[in-house]
Amino acid sequence: MLPISKIQAGAACRWLKGCWGADLRAAAFGPFTVDHLCAIACQETAYFWLPLINKLTPAEILARCVLDASGDYPGTVRSAFPKNTTVFRAQFGEDFASILIGEANKTRALRGMGPKPWIYKGYGIFQYDLQFVMEDESFFRLRQWHDFRQSLARCIKELRRTYAAHGDVSEAIRAYNGSGPAARQYRDNVLVYAAISAGV
Repeated sequence: MLPISKIQAGAACRWLKGCWGADLRAAAFGPFTVDHLCAIACQETAYFWLPLINKLTPAEILARCVLDASGDYPGTVRSAFPKNTTVFRAQFGEDFASILIGEANKTRALRGMGPKPWIYKGYGIFQYDLQFVMEDESFFRLRQWHDFRQSLARCIKELRRTYAAHGDVSEAIRAYNGSGPAARQYRDNVLVYAAISAGV
């Protein structure tokens, strides 16, 4: 199932290219085009920010792309580090935990939700996962997802890794998300969105 419609994806891709077209063109590499990058953003976060593009600045939207409460939201389970907020706090301490909880609650407020003592797991318009805090702490501690180029650099780094491992665009996109049926659906959605992006 597509998280946003094809018509919505067209609008999202036009907005992305209008805001950061030069950065996207500079970052595209090998078989990965601007349209693949736009498509990943459509799949990851456009459901959240597309309704806000006429209400908030691009910078405000970037800052608020703090999504995915897995491991803390009732009924969810997370296998990657951190499994939940308690595990993160034990590893990194209260000050760092409070920074991330505060950022999550700013996004929750924007979505009409009350505050929660939860650390969210996805950061930035391409949803850099919190598991990478173990090797890239500054991205999270310094809130670098507020900067499009920083988020884009992490997306490109991960795509380079998955493409080196698989040598195939579709499989690299699948691996960017993980494995199993959900990751295959993710890949299929991204390819649909990439085709839409190519036409706008």
